[in-house]
Amino acid sequence: MALWHGNAHTALAIALPPEKNAFVFIVILIAPIVAASLVWTRYVLVGVWMFFLSMLGAMLFGAYHHYILVSPDNIGHLPHGSPDAQATFITSAAALALLELASALYGAFRLGALSVKLDETSRRDRVTSG
Repeated sequence: MALWHGNAHTALAIALPPEKNAFVFIVILIAPIVAASLVWTRYVLVGVWMFFLSMLGAMLFGAYHHYILVSPDNIGHLPHGSPDAQATFITSAAALALLELASALYGAFRLGALSVKLDETSRRDRVTSG
């Protein structure tokens, strides 16, 4: 989906400055992959936190740039281009926002479930050792 939206950026010649490109690559593309890898290790809590924070950051970044900040990256202020490219940009921005919101909510849910599990384990350990 990120590639779909990136292609819309290219079609409309909407370039991001280097610091925003770095954010996109690190927080939106790389961090969720690293987080998913960590979930399968003893660092599951770090992985779930990383996933949650990266998806929350991605959603806030996208919502701000696509719907609030007035710039060529805003769906209401797109540069001239083909109607298809503009429609793709608008549709992919909305789809990304929904996916990132759902992912952040899922991450929050997993953090809550993991917290309950860790609390139960901690209580059980105190009872058996005491």
